[in-house]
Amino acid sequence: MFAVLFLSLVAQVVRRFVFGAPAAWTEELATIAFVWVIFWGTAFSVPLPAHVAVDLVVPRFAPSIRRALYALGLAALALCFLWALPGIADYLRFMNRERTPVLELPFGAVYSVFLAAAVMVILRSLAAIIRPPARSDAA
Repeated sequence: MFAVLFLSLVAQVVRRFVFGAPAAWTEELATIAFVWVIFWGTAFSVPLPAHVAVDLVVPRFAPSIRRALYALGLAALALCFLWALPGIADYLRFMNRERTPVLELPFGAVYSVFLAAAVMVILRSLAAIIRPPARSDAA
């Protein structure tokens, strides 16, 4: 996806400054690719301990309690995303009516990556509860 983003921006620069004929599709494709890179990267690539966390109280507890609190936090995160899944799917179905201005892609397809990201966050949270990362604040 990042390659699509980069290549569409390069194509825009070449068309605009070399040929003097900018193309609208390159900007739209870059915008769509950017949305996919952000959600895909957050859901699949960013390690769970790298996400923002406020831990003023948890480090003061014993390791076993920290592990339990870590699991509780992950369970809450998974439940929030699980709760949101029907709304996300409904919104994507609704957005299938609309199309992007230039490429005429259905917006439901453009933003479907959010559904995939939500499912992946749920699965990664459950996996981390079952098998916590080796080096985390939970240990």
